[in-house]
Order: sequence, then structure tokens, then C-alpha cells
Amino acid sequence: MNVEYKYVLIKKYDEFGFEENQGRKKFLRFEIFNILKEVEELDSEDFHIWGLTYYMSDDNREHNKNLALEKFLEAYKLDSTNFLACLYVAHCFHDKGEFQNALKYYELVNKKDLKEFQVWRYVKLIEQIGFCNYKLGNQTLGRKQFQEVLEWYRKLPIEDRAVPTEMLQCLADSDEIVIEMKEIEDYLD
Repeated sequence: MNVEYKYVLIKKYDEFGFEENQGRKKFLRFEIFNILKEVEELDSEDFHIWGLTYYMSDDNREHNKNLALEKFLEAYKLDSTNFLACLYVAHCFHDKGEFQNALKYYELVNKKDLKEFQVWRYVKLIEQIGFCNYKLGNQTLGRKQFQEVLEWYRKLPIEDRAVPTEMLQCLADSDEIVIEMKEIEDYLD
């Protein structure tokens, strides 16, 4: 297979990502896997897309998360500059409740590149690091990171903000950070 597969692969993945019909989504995932099976030597981006097709699937979540983790790890192993693969490795561990492993990979993410790519993902990363620290017993550090998230929310436009779900899971409604966050994000009330 020649390099034109990459164009087709990305096009199929984009369709997969926006598809809401589960039957069609499953079919697109099958097509993506067939494209990847034909590639002689997969690169980091290929493994990352493969991992995303598992990660974004709704059927058999636990099994798919494990398969996604394998693919993201392979992507990161092939190219340690693939900051999104590293981020998704962390997400997989986070989803499994393995916060020490999640924190390890969250800390490895190239924050400068992530911030340039999408600032909302960068701010979310700070929140997820805070969440892991908080859950691992370092509430002081976690709270400091949540404070940093709040500072970002004060200055970011609405389209560059993600719902601060992890922070809200850790801090009480009466916490001053949460109170101010709810003033900024009025939908949280």
C-alpha cells in the first residue's frame, strides 16, 4: 500500500469521529482496521488513530479501553514527540482509576505543543494532573493545580473552556475555587 492510505485513513477516521449511528460507526471502525492491516509498517500516527477508534467506541468499553491503551502505548513508543498519543495513554490509565500511571503520562505530555495545538486541552491537562494528585492524597498540590485552572478560565474565551468535571469531583461546592468557577461558568449551578 502506498502513502495515499494516510489520506483515506484520516478521512475514514474523521467520518468515524462524527458518526452518531452505532451501526455505521462500527462499520467505519472495521474499514479503518482493514486499511491498517494492509499497511506494511505502521507509524505512530497510524497506531494513534487505531487507538482512537477503540477509545471512541461505545461497545464493550472495558475491552476497547485496554486495546486503545495498547495502541496508544505503541504510538508513543514509536514517536515520543506524539504528545496526543501520550495524552491518551494517560487518559486510559485515568479511566481505569490507575492514577499513578495516569499522572506519570500526563506529566510526560509536551505541554508547550499541546497548548499551541488546543489551549482547552492544555487547561484540561492541568485539571487532570490536579485530579490525579488529589486522588493520590496530595490535596494541596491538586488544589494548587485547580487554582491554576480557575486562573485560565478567568481569561479564556468560552470556546476555549472545557467542563471542569474532575475539579468538581474533588472540591466541595462551598470551596472558593468552585464558587468562583460557578460564577464564571453559570451553567454549573
